[in-house]
Amino acid sequence: MGLEMEPKPNSRREPGAGCTRQARRILPDPSLRRTTLLAVTLFTLITQGWGAEPAATPSSPTTLPVTTTLVFVTNVVQITVTNYVNITNQGGSPSRWLPGRTNSVLPDLSWVPPDDGFDWIQLKSGEWLKGKIKAMQERKFEFDSEEMELQTFDWKNIRQVRSPHINDLLYGERKMATGPISITPEQVTVGGAEPLTFPRNELQSITPGGAKERNHWAGKVTAGLSLSSGNTKTVDYNASVNLQRRTPDTRFGLNYLGNLSSVNDVQSASNERASAEFDYWLSRRLYLVVPYVEYFSDPFQNIERRVTGNIGLGYDLVDRPALEWNITAGPAYQYTWFDSVPDGEADSQGAAALVFSSRFDWEITRRIDLLLEYRSQYTRRELGETFHHWVSTLSIDLTKRFELDVSFIWDRTQNPKPESDGTIPNQNDIRLIVGLGVRF
Repeated sequence: MGLEMEPKPNSRREPGAGCTRQARRILPDPSLRRTTLLAVTLFTLITQGWGAEPAATPSSPTTLPVTTTLVFVTNVVQITVTNYVNITNQGGSPSRWLPGRTNSVLPDLSWVPPDDGFDWIQLKSGEWLKGKIKAMQERKFEFDSEEMELQTFDWKNIRQVRSPHINDLLYGERKMATGPISITPEQVTVGGAEPLTFPRNELQSITPGGAKERNHWAGKVTAGLSLSSGNTKTVDYNASVNLQRRTPDTRFGLNYLGNLSSVNDVQSASNERASAEFDYWLSRRLYLVVPYVEYFSDPFQNIERRVTGNIGLGYDLVDRPALEWNITAGPAYQYTWFDSVPDGEADSQGAAALVFSSRFDWEITRRIDLLLEYRSQYTRRELGETFHHWVSTLSIDLTKRFELDVSFIWDRTQNPKPESDGTIPNQNDIRLIVGLGVRF
């Protein structure tokens, strides 16, 4: 499109110019020419609707984008306007000029995955995955994808879930529901003879119904080994095992932590700690511990073995997608067998105790987790008075299943029991462990 002034009959054009000599005599002032050019340009763009974005019309398809170039030629400057897309809606809305970019629009919620026997989930990015639901608890959703294998997602990153299989759901105040499920960003629908619908934010857990027993379990095994030789020969071995069984309203955990060290073939450290805990959820945040049982052994602390059993109440102080913090407390009974004692003293004793524990789990990034665990037992002075156990673990994902774990462990006995020769064990044991862990 060009802009020209009508020349007089005897006017002569200059090659490559868009105006005549006569025109330059009519508009002698360059600033006036630029002002006139700008006014005409703005008027042309406004009449085309430049910069106005069309209203969303989900039901009306659009034609393929057509790139248009507008060129204004004068005797002063050539203006080229490019990189604008003309989108024409077939539903009758007028075409408009839009910058050459596209907006990501999530698929309509009415789309239903094929009936192929798989569970389907949609991520918040709009991508669909098919596979099998493993579980959803504590805002973590485990999904066994056909292509990506076992994956764990934050529940906030799951947009939709469609499962034709029987699932057990826990929602609201300890309410249960069973059946095929359809979950959207706003609500949960459970199929069956009497379909049920409730808000998504009331959903607490999902467990595949009729699943094999092994599908209720998840776990992690970590092992570390350190060897050195030369003037001093040292061997350090450590291992930890964490297993958990989950149902919509219960949680059962088994844990083991062991450490063995030797210097020049002489044992320098040997301790083991194993525990089992069964939790029953009373509400969305409150749960009952019935019971907790712990076995502990460390001859270097003059404890041949110690058994503790307790019940208590637990509460989720913080329950967010990337941050969880819960505490438990309750009465306990503790019985200790000592490795050696002075003459005339009993080699085993039992007493009531009070137990407090805390667990802080922070997902710093998608690949880095920080876990802080603390447990203390308060009992009679003759049995040690106070016991502290602290574990800080930084886990770094290496692959989908393997992790690098760096753990700091601190054990303290406030009043260690003297050995038979009168030696008093050190109050503190501190260990730094680096190991390779695998999840399953």
